[in-house]
Amino acid sequence: MATIKFVVTTLIIFSLFSCASNPQPDYLGYWQQWKTDYEKGLKGKGGWLSLAGLYWLEPGENSLGSDSSNEHRFPAHAPKQVGIIQVKNKQVFFESRLNNLMIDGQIKKSAILSIKEATPVSFENFEFFVIEREGNYAIRLIDNNSPIANSYHGSKFYPFDQSAIVKAKLTPHKEPTIISVATVYGTNRKEKSAGFVDFTYKGKKGRLEVVDYGPDSPLYLLFGDTTNGKDTYDAGRYLKFARPDESGKILLDFNRAYNPPCAFTDYATCPLIPPQNRLSFSIEAGEKNYEKRD
Repeated sequence: MATIKFVVTTLIIFSLFSCASNPQPDYLGYWQQWKTDYEKGLKGKGGWLSLAGLYWLEPGENSLGSDSSNEHRFPAHAPKQVGIIQVKNKQVFFESRLNNLMIDGQIKKSAILSIKEATPVSFENFEFFVIEREGNYAIRLIDNNSPIANSYHGSKFYPFDQSAIVKAKLTPHKEPTIISVATVYGTNRKEKSAGFVDFTYKGKKGRLEVVDYGPDSPLYLLFGDTTNGKDTYDAGRYLKFARPDESGKILLDFNRAYNPPCAFTDYATCPLIPPQNRLSFSIEAGEKNYEKRD
């Protein structure tokens, strides 16, 4: 009997030691925290649900405000005359028509707006900055008291599924490769491809091309599957993941597949899913279609 007690005690100690020295990742907990942060980002200041307009600028002068006399009409609850933007020689110059308007956190009447730094222009509950897409300039307007953001109470997701976390292998291109990615507003972006990821999801093999936005960014998949237009957003979904180790091995957590911004707003400039990234099977994990609430 003493021998049995010794063996059992030893096994328990060994088991506890093994668990302590090799703790299993808390994938569910990580996903729940990711989901919380993701939903906060959608609703928070500057989130996709706070967008109130996207205005493509013409060369020369562009007037801004809610009055019908402006080239670019802001929402009705914005000031009637906000200011004038001039686009010339790849520079964007803004002149205010308001008192107490702030440019980059300071009350100013005029300034050159940096596209790279996304210089913020703030007034009342609104804020805008200038973006550049394929040589074209636009104003992205934010309403920090957006009724859409205020009515948002979370997104729908498939239940967490640990089998949707799959091992994958990244195979880089032998030479630097640029791919053309269509956008929702009818242009084509030139993006760097990091190569292809090969994986198996519930017995089905998939291969997807990876977009690389630069060394300081994670890698991205823009992908479609047969849930699109049914449970999930019809245009497809995105997934980002950490860069691989030297062996090229990675983990794809499809529980974190999320909707493009265009699922939430008409004022985003989303890249569309490359044709080669349309899977012939279902990925029943991640974010479902967004249901707008009145």
